[in-house]
Amino acid sequence: MAPALEWELPGGTARAFPADGGNILRPFILAADGTGPTDLAAVEAGLGGTSYSFLDGLRARGHDLVLVGYDKDVTELSRQARVLELAVLRAIAERRGFVPLVVGGIGRGALTARYALAKMERDRLDHQTRVYFSYNGTAPIPERESPGLEQLGNWPLRPRLLKLVSGDFKNTLSDDDFDDHYSGSPNTGTSLITKDLGSWLIDRTQ
Repeated sequence: MAPALEWELPGGTARAFPADGGNILRPFILAADGTGPTDLAAVEAGLGGTSYSFLDGLRARGHDLVLVGYDKDVTELSRQARVLELAVLRAIAERRGFVPLVVGGIGRGALTARYALAKMERDRLDHQTRVYFSYNGTAPIPERESPGLEQLGNWPLRPRLLKLVSGDFKNTLSDDDFDDHYSGSPNTGTSLITKDLGSWLIDRTQ
């Protein structure tokens, strides 16, 4: 695999892993879980875990993984979403060709990606995203985050919406909000994403 590329963004950092030759051809953008600061090295290690390497699975299918994390003071949903939005725009600018993007996240990262794509649609910015995915995604905080998300229509309208949940995760999102969904086995290994869920997701982003 080509060496990772670092994109310093206002409020965060994106780390891109080109699948072949150092060029970004098929961006697969994954927003990290939690609030800043994000340890991208730890996230990378979790995606390449010994029990299952999601990173290798993406590479084998020609996807260029882009990990997105946040600075220590970037904790609000709207600010994290702005970092994700900038990563999407950077991936589009760096991409060679016209293959649509896959954008989503793990845990709170899925909520961040959801907010960012919905806002880009509201602002009439072309996010060029074909698939949105939520892996063990969290719901917005009712008093603090739901009103802002509702103003954006709650969900992005243009991408296909996929939901993945591992067996050990307490799901709070309705299956009805997604075009397709899958509940997998509990995550008992060292990888952030289990093999059954990772393979299911990759198969549906082709």
